[in-house]
Amino acid sequence: MGESTAEPSAGMIRFINTPIAQPFVQARNIGFVSAVLASLVLGGISALLTTSNAVAFSIAVVSFAANASFVMYRYLGHASTPLAVNLNHPFMDGSSFGQAEVEVQLSDGGWVDPGEHRIKAISDDLIGGFNIAHDTIDFPVLGHFSTAKKRTALLTRHLALINQAIALRDAVNNIPDPIADARDRETKESGLLDRSWLEEEQEIEVESPLVSFFKREE
Repeated sequence: MGESTAEPSAGMIRFINTPIAQPFVQARNIGFVSAVLASLVLGGISALLTTSNAVAFSIAVVSFAANASFVMYRYLGHASTPLAVNLNHPFMDGSSFGQAEVEVQLSDGGWVDPGEHRIKAISDDLIGGFNIAHDTIDFPVLGHFSTAKKRTALLTRHLALINQAIALRDAVNNIPDPIADARDRETKESGLLDRSWLEEEQEIEVESPLVSFFKREE
């Protein structure tokens, strides 16, 4: 993990500017066009019903402001994703010619390399909000991530995108998936335990109650 920097490293592209995020940009543009059309229609109907251009104009403006605010709110949720990748990352939807890289933005605006492990949010009891930490046994903290008072759907979505980006980075860089490796180890250990248990069971002599009775009589 590198030191925090005010801007993503050279060659890093913010998530909202990657090809995979362009549907969110298109949805924002379509939403604004729809908001304009809806306000015009509503304003025209209001003008016919009230015969007052001032009232019709006010209704149209209020309608546009409400719809545009909703569209912008949804868009900013994706645009604010604190994630950047380089050209070799699968999010860029192109061929990889080198090592894929990922950087994550902290709450102070600085950017850090999340390192080799996936991350999770943990509460910061000192200053509030959430830190991000490696999702390992000792949870080493990378930095303060969010000032949110509680775990929101937006925070969960951001973490999911970051962890997906880390997993895809490791796949491109041919780094073994630690979660998949752990599952494989659990499966193998479970299989060894089952075989050991069966072998022990086969060595136990099974006696009926009648046989046990005659042995005590002897």
